[in-house]
Amino acid sequence: MNTEYANVTDRTAALTTIWRDVLKMDDIDETSDLFDVGGTSIHVLEIVGRVYDVLGLDLRLRQIFEHASPQSLSAFIGEQGA
Repeated sequence: MNTEYANVTDRTAALTTIWRDVLKMDDIDETSDLFDVGGTSIHVLEIVGRVYDVLGLDLRLRQIFEHASPQSLSAFIGEQGA
């Protein structure tokens, strides 16, 4: 993982920005569930690619489905020690 995002606060902020950019919605926050705000499986693919580009992490699609908010995904990444 890009060491710039090792801190949970920075990582969550980066993921929130990714959610906003992919969904083209400025009012998404760290607790916004991807699917509750209209996200689709196509958005999941885009998010996986953006997470790799920004954070340097190679996530599985399933992990986005299981951790559908920036905050939840950030906590999962931290637990994995990625």
